[in-house]
Amino acid sequence: MLARLRSTTSLQPPLLCLADQRTKQLDRRRTATVSGGHAIPLADMPGPRRIPLLGMLNDVVQLGKPAELHLRISKYHETYGDLVRLQIGTQHAVFVRDPDLMRKTFQLEGPHPRHPLPESWTYFNKKHDYQRGLFFMDGKEWLQSRQIFNKPMLKDFHWMEGPIRATCTATVHDMERSCDDAAAFEGLEQFLYQWSVEVVLSVMFGAAFTDCRQSAEFRRLVQQFSATVYDIFRCSSELMNIPPAIADRLNVQPWQQFEKVVPETIRLATEIIEFGIANCQARDGLLDLMVQKLDKPLLMRIFIDFIVAAGDTTAFTTVWALYLLAANPTQQTAVRRDVLEAPGTLEHPAMKGVVRETLRLYPVAPFIGRFIENESSFGEYTLPKDTLVLLSLYSAGRDERFFAEPDTFDPYRWQRSQAGAGRTTPSASLPFAIGARSCIGQKIAQLQMHYLLSMMLTKFELTLAEAEQQQSIKPILKMITVPNAPVRLRFSKRASD
Repeated sequence: MLARLRSTTSLQPPLLCLADQRTKQLDRRRTATVSGGHAIPLADMPGPRRIPLLGMLNDVVQLGKPAELHLRISKYHETYGDLVRLQIGTQHAVFVRDPDLMRKTFQLEGPHPRHPLPESWTYFNKKHDYQRGLFFMDGKEWLQSRQIFNKPMLKDFHWMEGPIRATCTATVHDMERSCDDAAAFEGLEQFLYQWSVEVVLSVMFGAAFTDCRQSAEFRRLVQQFSATVYDIFRCSSELMNIPPAIADRLNVQPWQQFEKVVPETIRLATEIIEFGIANCQARDGLLDLMVQKLDKPLLMRIFIDFIVAAGDTTAFTTVWALYLLAANPTQQTAVRRDVLEAPGTLEHPAMKGVVRETLRLYPVAPFIGRFIENESSFGEYTLPKDTLVLLSLYSAGRDERFFAEPDTFDPYRWQRSQAGAGRTTPSASLPFAIGARSCIGQKIAQLQMHYLLSMMLTKFELTLAEAEQQQSIKPILKMITVPNAPVRLRFSKRASD
C-alpha cells in the first residue's frame, strides 16, 4: 500500500501549512451548517493546497520522503485535524485519525472491499501475466476464496495451536544452542524471517511438518526461500522511490533484482509446497483441508502469498516487541512474572498486551486503505464514490486523546482491570483491520508471537547490546514499519525457576 503513496525524490520540502486556506475552509463549513446542515463536499475538507502549475510534482512536495510518510501525515493531522484531504496523482484520498470514523470506513467498503496494492507487485503481475493470491484478488473471486478460509483460520482456529507451539519450541531450542550470553544475537531479522515462514508451513502441513523438517533438502529449501523473500522485501522498499514502469524502462538495479527474485521465490515456494504434499501422511494440515475445496493452481497461489507475507509482517513485529521489552526492563520483569505464574498458558493477557502495545506503537502497516463503494457521508463531509480512505494508525496510536502517556510502552493498559487507570481507546489501534477484508492471517500471527515471546521470556533475559539504541532506533517505512538500523539484542540464559 505504501508504494502507492510513494515519492519520486528524497527531497523533503517544508510542510505546506496555509492558515488562510484553513480559515476559508472553516468559514465555508460554518456557512454550510447555518444554511441548512448539508454535508460539506470533499473539496472543502482541510488539507495542503495543491498548486496547479506543479502537476504530479505536488505528490513530491506533499508526501516528502517515502521512509518518513508516517511523520509527514502526523504533521498534517496536527495542522488540519482528524480528517486530511490529499490528492495523490489523480486519486482523491482522505487520511483519518478519528477512531469512530476509522471504524466507519469498514462499513463503507461494500461487499467486495478494495484496497490499494503495492505498485511494484501489480506492475510485475501485469507484465508477466502472473495470477496472485487473496491479497491481490477482488470481486466475487476474492469473496468465494475468502469465505472458504474464514472458518479454519479465523473462527475454528484452535487446531493451529499445536503446530505453532511445536515450531516456536523448536525455534527457542535453536536459540539456546546458538546464542552467546555476552554478545549480540547476530542475524536476528533473518532468524525471525525463517521462524515465521516455518510457522506458516507447520499450519499448512500439520503434523507432517515435523517429518519434513528432518529432511536436509526441505531445510535447505526453507532457508533459501527465507533469504529470497527478504531480498524481495528489500527491493520492494527501494522501488518506493520510483514508479515501477519508469524503473523498468530505465532498467534500474532494484527493478532488475526484483524481476529476478520474484520468480525465484515463486519457484522455491512451489517446491516447498510440493515437498509437503508428497510427504504429508497425517493429513491434518490446512493444505489437505483446502485441496478438497479449491483447485490446485488457485490453492498454490494463495499459499505462496501466505508464506511470502509471513516473513515481512510477523518477523518485524516480533523484532519491535523484543526491542521494547529489552528497552523497558521493568515491564519485561512484570510480564515474565505473570507468564511464569501461569504455567502452560502461553497466551497470558500480559503477553497479549505486549503484542497489542507493539502494534500500537509500531503498526506493521501505518496506513490501512479502503476505497469507498458508494457516495457516502463521513463525519461532516460527503465522500464521492471510489474515494480512498486511509486509516492513520501510526498517528492515532500515539494520540494522547486516545491513549494515556502514548509514548510509554505499557502492556497492561489493555487489561480491563486497568481501564480506570487512564485512557485506552482500542478502536484507535486496528492493526489487522476489521470487516470482511480483515487480515486473514491475524490468528496465526497473534498465536505465534504470543507463544514465541512467552517462551523467550522464560528462557532469556533480554537487554540492548548497545545502550544508545534506546534513543537512536526510530521507525521508518520500507513498505512496512521497520527499525532505521538493525536492532542488536543480547539473549542471556536464565536459571530455571
